[in-house]
Amino acid sequence: MATPEAPLREILKTISFTQLPLRYIEPFFKAETISTPRLYVYGLSKTGNLFFQNKNKLPTYDVECLRTLTLLKFAKYDFDIAYTNESNGSPNGKLPYLLLPNGEAIDKDNIQEHLEKSGYGVSKGDLSDELAYLVMVERNILPAIEYMVWVDSAGYEVIGTKRYLYNYPQPIRYLIGWIKSSEIAKTVRIGQPEYGAALDNEVLCDNVIRTFESLLVLLGNREYLAGKPSLLDALVSACLNIILEAPLKSPIRSVLLPENSKFKPLVDYALRILQSHLEIPEPCESNKEVIDGSS
Repeated sequence: MATPEAPLREILKTISFTQLPLRYIEPFFKAETISTPRLYVYGLSKTGNLFFQNKNKLPTYDVECLRTLTLLKFAKYDFDIAYTNESNGSPNGKLPYLLLPNGEAIDKDNIQEHLEKSGYGVSKGDLSDELAYLVMVERNILPAIEYMVWVDSAGYEVIGTKRYLYNYPQPIRYLIGWIKSSEIAKTVRIGQPEYGAALDNEVLCDNVIRTFESLLVLLGNREYLAGKPSLLDALVSACLNIILEAPLKSPIRSVLLPENSKFKPLVDYALRILQSHLEIPEPCESNKEVIDGSS
């Protein structure tokens, strides 16, 4: 999703060494020992600032981090939350990732498998075509959020560089942001070839609206899209809550916000999941501190 890969990894990919590290030096400080699995997510700056109003008290501003966090809460998995903007500790160089007490790090793509092996798997719900809905949301809504964060000029300034890259000095921050923006624009166009060069925020918004309409019909009067907490609910609620909290006049956000919007049931659904499953204490002042995520 919108999670940028650690720049150091990109540099190392261009260097051909038979062995890394070239020279091993014993660390001055040993790694911290943990007794509870710890989920590393985007969230805080060094001053504890989330860079946005966060009126709904989101525990993170990244959609993939919120999706994974919701999944773990659905599974009633015991874990802690650590806020960071450094993703080098992740197996794939991206956040979120789960660090186990034995030192094993699990990236987001393998967390569901870990939950199942540990006896905490989240069922696919009662929806027979849940996979089709998952694909639809990943194809239409996730690219729109990426575009909103990294390509749209307002989003790039307010969200992309200020939230994800605050720990890099200028002008490196803007160089990395420009590279990420170019990558996202190219990826989104490849994923939506039918629109060609005409692809922009408005076109992506049309895709999102059609997806919202399908999800609205699916939701009906149910508490969860799949009948009970599921992978689909974790993804959709995360997308909706991130869009609702976007600090800019995004066409996607404007569709959801008016009180008379036909999508208000989806808004209520997303906020209900946030309030019932993600009641996490106020963010700590330092991103080195850990917040208990179990409940």
